[in-house]
Amino acid sequence: MKYFEAKMSYPQFLKYLVPSVLTMIFLSFYTTIDGFFVSRYAGSDALAGINIVIPITCVIFGTSVMLATGSGAIIGERMGQKREQEANEIFTFITIVLFVLSVAFTAVGILFLKPICIFLGSSERLMEHVVPYAFVIFLGSVPMSFKLFFEYLVRTDGRSYIGMIMSLTGLAFNIVFDYIFVAVFGLGTLGAAWGTFLSITVSMLIGFIYFLKYSHIRFCRPKADWRVLLKSCTNGSSEMLTEMSTGITTFLFNLIIMQYFGEDGVAAVTIIMYIYYFFIAFYMGIAVAAAPIISYNYGSENHDKIREITRYSFITIAISSVLILTVSLVFGKQIIHLFVGSGNVFTLTWDGLKLFSPVFLFIGLNVFLSGYFTALGNGFISALISSMRSLILVAVFILILPKLIGVAGVWMTMPLAETVTIFMAVYLYRTYGKSFMQENSRATS
Repeated sequence: MKYFEAKMSYPQFLKYLVPSVLTMIFLSFYTTIDGFFVSRYAGSDALAGINIVIPITCVIFGTSVMLATGSGAIIGERMGQKREQEANEIFTFITIVLFVLSVAFTAVGILFLKPICIFLGSSERLMEHVVPYAFVIFLGSVPMSFKLFFEYLVRTDGRSYIGMIMSLTGLAFNIVFDYIFVAVFGLGTLGAAWGTFLSITVSMLIGFIYFLKYSHIRFCRPKADWRVLLKSCTNGSSEMLTEMSTGITTFLFNLIIMQYFGEDGVAAVTIIMYIYYFFIAFYMGIAVAAAPIISYNYGSENHDKIREITRYSFITIAISSVLILTVSLVFGKQIIHLFVGSGNVFTLTWDGLKLFSPVFLFIGLNVFLSGYFTALGNGFISALISSMRSLILVAVFILILPKLIGVAGVWMTMPLAETVTIFMAVYLYRTYGKSFMQENSRATS
C-alpha cells in the first residue's frame, strides 16, 4: 500500500494508474469481442442482437459495481483507521449479499426470458439471435457479478495488478472461446455468450482464490450490518448509474433508431457503443484507481494526499480527453471497418460517430467527480452527478432532440447531457468537495 500514504510524483501516479486503466479496458472488450466475432461470422443482425441484450449485462455489472465501490469506500476507510476486523466482516457480508442477488437475478431472467427480450426492443427478425445470448448471460450472473466485484476490491487491498491479471486472463480466454464457438463451430450469438460465460468464470476464480489466500482483506465469520449495506448501496448508487447508463442509453437508442433505420440502425448503435465502452474505460480506470487512495486517506485524515491525487487525476483527464476525441475522429473509419465493411451500416455508423464523439471531452471529469464523492462517502452528491449525466438528461434529450432535428438528435444526446452535467459537477466540487473533508474531520475529532 505504498501509494496510499507516500507522496508520489506525476510519473509515479501514471505508473500506478496503468493496472486499473488496463483492467477497465480489458473489461470493455468482453462484449466488444463478442460483437467482433458475430459481425464477422454471423452478420449484422447477430451484432444487433447482442446490442439488445446489453441492458441485461449492465444491470448485472451495475449491481456489482454499486456494492463494490460503495462497500469499498467503507472498507478502505476502516483500513485507514486500522480497524481490519470490521473491514473483513463488511467484505464477507457484502459478498454474501451479492451472491444472493445474483442467484435471484438468474432465476427471474430465465423464467421470463422471452418477455424480457421483447421489452428490450427485439424484433421478430432479431429474436433468434437475442434469446440464446440473453439465456446464457442470465445464467452467468454469478460469475459476471463476482468478476467485477473482486476486480474493484483488489484495488482497495492495494493490489490493482491482480485486477489487471484477472481481466487480461479472462479476455485471452474470451478470444479463444469465441473463435472456437463462433468462427469454427458457427454457433453465432449462442457461441459468443458461452465464450463470455466461460472466460469470465476463469477470471472470477482468480479473484476468489486471491481473497481466499493472499489478500489483506479476508473472508471471515460474517456479521450482518444492514446500515452498512444501506450505506454501500446509497454510496455506490452513482457508480451503478454510471454502469447502467450504457444500458439505459442503449435501450432508448434502440427504440428510437429502429424507427428511422430498422435493424441496420441498431447495428450502427452497437458499433458506436463499443467505441464508447473502450474510450470511457480510460476515465473509469482513473476514477477507480484514485478512489481507494481517497477513501484510505479520508479515514486517516491525510487531506494533502487526497489533494495530490485529485490534482494528478485532473491533469490526466484533461490530456486524455483531447487525445481520445482526436483518435475517434481521425481513426473512426478504420475502427468501424473492424466490424463491418462498406455499406449502409458503415455509413450510418460514421455519420453518427462524428456527432457523438464530443462526448469524450466532458465525460471523463464527470465520471471522476462522481467517483470522488463516492470515495469520500458522500453518496448523495455522487448519485446526483451520475443520475444527471446518465439518466435524467439522456432521457430528456433523446425524447426531445430527434423530434426537433431528426436522427442527428439521437447522436447528440449524450454529448449534450455530459456538457450540461459538467457545469453542475464542477460547481458541486468547488462548493462541497473541498470543504466536505474538513467538515467531517471536525465532526469525527
